[in-house]
Amino acid sequence: MRRWLMVVLLLLCLSVAAAAQEAPKQGGTFRYGITVNPRGMFNPILYTEVYDGLVIDVVYDGLIYIDRNLQPQPRIAKSWEISEDGTEITFYLHEGIKFHDGVELTAKDVAFTYMTILHPEYTGVRYSNFNMLVGAKDYKEGKTDTVPGIEVIDDYTIKFKVEEPHAPLLVSFGYGILPAHLLEDIPVGELEQAPFNLNPIGSGPFKFVEFLTDQHVILEANEDYFLGRPNIDTLVYQKVAQDAIPIYLQQNRVDYVAISADQFAQVDAMEGIDTYVYEELSYNYICFNMRQERFADRAVRQAITYGFDRQTYVDIIREGFGIVANAPMPTASWAYTSEGIDTYDYNPERAAELLAEAGWQPGPDGVLEKDGMRLEFEFLVPEGSRQTEQMALLFQQNMEDLGIKVNLVFMEFSAAVDRVDAREFDTFTMGWSLGVDPDPYGIWHSTSLWNDPGFYNDESDRLLEAGRRETDPAKRKEIYGEWQRLINRELPTMFLSYGVTISAVNQRVKGIDTDPGPLGPLVGRELVRTIWLED
Repeated sequence: MRRWLMVVLLLLCLSVAAAAQEAPKQGGTFRYGITVNPRGMFNPILYTEVYDGLVIDVVYDGLIYIDRNLQPQPRIAKSWEISEDGTEITFYLHEGIKFHDGVELTAKDVAFTYMTILHPEYTGVRYSNFNMLVGAKDYKEGKTDTVPGIEVIDDYTIKFKVEEPHAPLLVSFGYGILPAHLLEDIPVGELEQAPFNLNPIGSGPFKFVEFLTDQHVILEANEDYFLGRPNIDTLVYQKVAQDAIPIYLQQNRVDYVAISADQFAQVDAMEGIDTYVYEELSYNYICFNMRQERFADRAVRQAITYGFDRQTYVDIIREGFGIVANAPMPTASWAYTSEGIDTYDYNPERAAELLAEAGWQPGPDGVLEKDGMRLEFEFLVPEGSRQTEQMALLFQQNMEDLGIKVNLVFMEFSAAVDRVDAREFDTFTMGWSLGVDPDPYGIWHSTSLWNDPGFYNDESDRLLEAGRRETDPAKRKEIYGEWQRLINRELPTMFLSYGVTISAVNQRVKGIDTDPGPLGPLVGRELVRTIWLED
């Protein structure tokens, strides 16, 4: 009897010790490696670059957040109600949430954030996400100074109304809430130049401390965070040259970083480092400027796509970590379809036929010409990724084989974005990181500020608008399937590959998602608040 009791007590002690080992610890610095500088636009309704978004995601909170199953969950809003007809959402806010300067967050701040997006002088690109709110268009056009579709009921309750059901509406409310008391006196048209954007104050789990270009962004734990103080003391977004990533991992100078395919074998063999491979809600692409005569012809766009060996790009340059893309809907999305999608397999003979049929003939130097116009153009390539640079060289060579002259222009990422925003490009390559709802309206509708190729197509607009109205997922999938087939045929951009990301994580980091879905081991940045560091 006594011996049995001792065994039980021993097992209990071991269980307690094991539990203690797994209990989250507080303290330490978590270093998140990044290879591209943030721009420094740390404003949730104005930023456009994912690197600024890394900071925004932990400095601010939205009404909701998206979990690992891609479902909306409460955050600033403790709950919500959707009317039976689907035209109203009422959010009930937690009481006592404080901005980092100690001022309480209320429904007034929520209304200010979304009214700013709808304001006539708003310079950002998110208006189309909320232009279906009742009165939004009249407000945008300056016909009224109110938006009936945004109703503050009391300090902790706010209602949003739409004219008709809008399927993506709920998941759109993840934008960080801005502090009205700090920004309401700044003209909306001048908000983009406000010092606030470089010294952000949100209500999220981390407070902004410092941003040094080419070095780091430093954040500190918010001691008064309403869901509890983060376990780590300091979060650092550490700038790392792509080639130096293995060294930084080996020397414990970064705890988490996305690595390139050619680094996988080396990093995967390191002691104390885990690697995770997962499909993302993203794709990369080469965009044609359809405002230019040579790219206005669909045959030219199709020929260039047939003429580029994208499978070699995925298999060799990306070392198999990728999926050749043929439409702007990632395989990780529930709306993805391959039905009726042309794969545009590498076929330089077919490419040459299309170009000849379209009237392009070799000139004296071998470059194709038509009506005195050469098929020669600049290809804008953001620096910082060896894979992207190698892809550009392969593209240049493949095009030369067709009689197309491509002039590569390598440029720092932010400078490249400026060129794109100003529409000062022939072609460029970048990627899209997408939201959990498949709605592509904000990128592809003819009225969208992110419609970089200048793709204006009535049928595309009709389908995008129908996809937003339809709330039945099966019917939405049909609509988006038809839209993908249209884009696959028109090819306003050439789609390269759907995103497959490789993350490297130091084993001292605990509390991550070891079976990651599309949002990765940190579930976006959601788990940065709850991870902890082992001694």
